[in-house]
Amino acid sequence: MTKLHIACLCGVCLYVTGKAQEGFHLGVAGAFNSTWILNQNNYGTLAPFTNYLVRSSEMDYRFTWGGQAGIALGYNFTRNWGIQAEILYNFTGQRYEDNFEGPAIIPQGTFGSAQQYVNVKRNISLQYLQIPVMARFISSGSNTVRFTAALGPQVGFRTRAREEVYIAGYPYDTLALPPKEKFRPVDFGLALQAGAEIYATDNLYLDVGLNVYGGLTDINGQVLRTLGWYSQNDVKYQKSYNFRIGLMAGIHYLFGRGREY
Repeated sequence: MTKLHIACLCGVCLYVTGKAQEGFHLGVAGAFNSTWILNQNNYGTLAPFTNYLVRSSEMDYRFTWGGQAGIALGYNFTRNWGIQAEILYNFTGQRYEDNFEGPAIIPQGTFGSAQQYVNVKRNISLQYLQIPVMARFISSGSNTVRFTAALGPQVGFRTRAREEVYIAGYPYDTLALPPKEKFRPVDFGLALQAGAEIYATDNLYLDVGLNVYGGLTDINGQVLRTLGWYSQNDVKYQKSYNFRIGLMAGIHYLFGRGREY
């Protein structure tokens, strides 16, 4: 075999292996997340307390869990680079709980005193239909496992907002406004994924890894942005952002020849 024949054969092999992972892939995806609302103050939650310093206090954060599930569609332009879009339904929010010096006056009565603390809980639940569009890198790796990373913008359309406040165990309606007026209907931010593709067959693989989202737009509605008072530690209004981090998993089918042989 001449050097020319060898060079041509090598070129064909490189072309074939380079094309092997190109094409569309379709799958289902989900994630279990730790969810947070950053810079969220009490916004009238502590209004029933007679002590001014208590009324303007911040509440302690509590670990809050959520999740998301939906479909993913992608296209690999080359063996190592592609794009992926997802349509996901997301559950997010934040729980708060703290004890404050009384008294607190609510319709059910007067609770606490200067020596007796009153328990307060505030639970915010938000649901979004979210659409991330991410550039995706796939490592060369082995035929069984390939490491991946994806980054891109994400827009979320709020489908539901719910707020529950309990003072001394009794429900309390803060500001007498529905939650949908307190939070904006659209959220925009950046989505990040990092993990691995684990191939079960030439065309079917499991996608596992880390899922992160950071909001870039204030989620508070106009009514919360114009209250005119904030917390003890804030001299001006602080924007609130969605943030979540969790573990993701998905099953994808890679059309065409599938993984590289």
